[in-house]
Amino acid sequence: MRLGPMRSKCLISIIAIVIVLTGCTRPEEAPVLKRVTNVEVTKVTGKEALLNADAIFFNPNRVSMKLRKVEVDVELEGKKIGQIEHSMKTKIPANAEFTVPLDATFNMKEVGLLKSVLSMLGGKKMKVHYRGFIKVTVHGLPIKVPVDYEDEVRL
Repeated sequence: MRLGPMRSKCLISIIAIVIVLTGCTRPEEAPVLKRVTNVEVTKVTGKEALLNADAIFFNPNRVSMKLRKVEVDVELEGKKIGQIEHSMKTKIPANAEFTVPLDATFNMKEVGLLKSVLSMLGGKKMKVHYRGFIKVTVHGLPIKVPVDYEDEVRL
């Protein structure tokens, strides 16, 4: 049986589309925030302090991804003290943990000057809550991964 030129082009196009759609591996699951480590106040000036931490995520997929953006609010004892906003192009390996640095500058007045000084000097435990998202891309397709993590840390 012989197909006409129009039918053969249509058949080839359909086969190509099926191959492309089934050949691209999509992520089965979004990366998961496992823990936040190395939380510390690294710099304190008159009105501001710099909070650094490392967010450890796990990519459970068989495909690598690229981390494009981090947008996370930082709350201390239930009060928003700052926001983390980074744009980047970091490769995320498949089936592996990866680290995202979190750096936030916050106003000491937001927390209360006395409470801030006592907690930083005395090593008081406080609740830190990270809430927002990271944006990753898989084969050029953007995916927003929610971040909602709370921990009690010694500052």
